[in-house]
Amino acid sequence: MKIAWLAAVVWIGLGSSALAQSACLMPTQILRWTTLDRKTVIVENLAHQKFKLSLYAPCPGIDFDVTARIESQGVTRLDCVRRGDFILHRGFGFGNRCQIKSAELYTPAMQRADEEAAAAKVKASQ
Repeated sequence: MKIAWLAAVVWIGLGSSALAQSACLMPTQILRWTTLDRKTVIVENLAHQKFKLSLYAPCPGIDFDVTARIESQGVTRLDCVRRGDFILHRGFGFGNRCQIKSAELYTPAMQRADEEAAAAKVKASQ
């Protein structure tokens, strides 16, 4: 009995640590999102991991919208966001469906590079 209980605890512990380490953005686990530009969206999940979603084309009105959702082509609600899924938002008029080109973990190094690029763009325009 004690061995079975110990095995269950170890199995649950290993499963949850592997799950915590995986970089998967599930459409049902979105906490907040911001736009870098009309082709790039940064999404934060409930575990406070950030993901960079690149879109195939500029998404009209996405930089002015406050609500959006992801329509996944996956089979279950536990599937990760991936290429071919859509960001649906209510911008001007009826809203838009913008197709996702890629979804990747947004690292601090990527964030610094994006901030430096934005600062350089502002400096160049002055």
